[in-house]
Amino acid sequence: MYVKNHVLSKDKLVMLQVEDSISDALDKITKGDFLSLPVLNGDKFVGILMKETIFRRYFEEGYTDKEKYLKETKVKDLCKTDVKTINDNVFIENASYLLNEFRTPFLPVLDDKDNFIGILTHSSIFNAFSDIFGFNEGTRITINVYDIPGQIAKLTETIRKSNVNIANFAVMDAKVMDVYKVVIRVNMTDVEELIDKIEKAGFKVSGVNN
Repeated sequence: MYVKNHVLSKDKLVMLQVEDSISDALDKITKGDFLSLPVLNGDKFVGILMKETIFRRYFEEGYTDKEKYLKETKVKDLCKTDVKTINDNVFIENASYLLNEFRTPFLPVLDDKDNFIGILTHSSIFNAFSDIFGFNEGTRITINVYDIPGQIAKLTETIRKSNVNIANFAVMDAKVMDVYKVVIRVNMTDVEELIDKIEKAGFKVSGVNN
């Protein structure tokens, strides 16, 4: 699954231009109840302006005339420009790592020609992983699998022979030596017979949830 499948396109965004006054920027931020907004120079993405930065700069620099500060200060004076961007063809897992690593409210998304096409938010990441794990679809079965060659193939073959369709499949480190947790979603609710076959094949089912 790629970033481009979950990007919030720029035609749906509220954006700022570098020459906008901080007064206009703060008005947009306040009306939309935003914490930050993307900043463009024409069509080119250049950075992010955070609401917190506007207030912090006012107090740190010792301004006494609020109206003068808001009208004369430009977005380009306060926006953060060293912002990590991401290509729209990157896997969504990579984007999740970058959002967490750089502690940013969103990731600006560029196409192969470096054109700004939108942003990827934390909510977008959550929705993407909800799709991957198939939340609210079928039954979730968690299985402990030893780190031995051929175990995953054996598990999936056991399920295939039961004529059960796997809607989603994920492997996670259980943080226990030589053991992984395999999480599958199957398109059925009555899974007792399937669980019995999985356990008879030598696996340990550790959880079942709808």
